[in-house]
Amino acid sequence: MAVILLPEQAGTVLGSSADAIMLFAPLLENLTSEVLQIAHVDPAGALLGLSEAIIGDQDGVDLPIRGIVRDAVLLDASGVILAHNHPSGDPTPSRADLGATRRLGTALRALDIRIVDHLVCGGGHWRSFRALGLL
Repeated sequence: MAVILLPEQAGTVLGSSADAIMLFAPLLENLTSEVLQIAHVDPAGALLGLSEAIIGDQDGVDLPIRGIVRDAVLLDASGVILAHNHPSGDPTPSRADLGATRRLGTALRALDIRIVDHLVCGGGHWRSFRALGLL
């Protein structure tokens, strides 16, 4: 995984799910394969970097826990915001999404890094794990 941060993104504050959706929407909507993006943030929610898209297939994407943790540590992030798409058009988090997010949360908590939110888009709609009470 590679971390990128475009100059126009530097310092962007992701203070809400809506802010994060505005960042991720152009990267994830209308794709035919499942893609995962990770925003690494500081305690104030300022964007430190975006982990490169991880491309899966129509049925899913494996959550690269080790790579996400490594990038968060290298960036000295206090939190991560995950976002991925469901090409099926249904933004409802799957059991696999929930299980992978819980495993990642366990790994990150050991390093005092939290999952701020996990967003799922499909069919032009978004769901927030935080808003759904899943975090």
